[in-house]
Amino acid sequence: MTDVKWLGTSYPHPDSLPPEWWEKIGSTREQFLARYEAEVRERALRDQSAPKVGKPAPDFEIERLTPAGKRTGETFRLASTRGRPVALVFGSYT
Repeated sequence: MTDVKWLGTSYPHPDSLPPEWWEKIGSTREQFLARYEAEVRERALRDQSAPKVGKPAPDFEIERLTPAGKRTGETFRLASTRGRPVALVFGSYT
């Protein structure tokens, strides 16, 4: 396997994977690429309705957590901060 990166990620390019790898995962390169392309199309459709940079965020309500991530039972609603600056930090634990 080579160090070819795919789409700017740390994943190897599908063309750099040996045939036994495809057999091991029970797929073919073509099946993999078809699934990937379907997921990209689905994501593009979802992104069309996503909030745009620089536009107001949609109102939402979410449960507050402690710094350790425990549930508090308290909620936060974005609309309750109208007229005041708010920083929204988005992240992922994947």
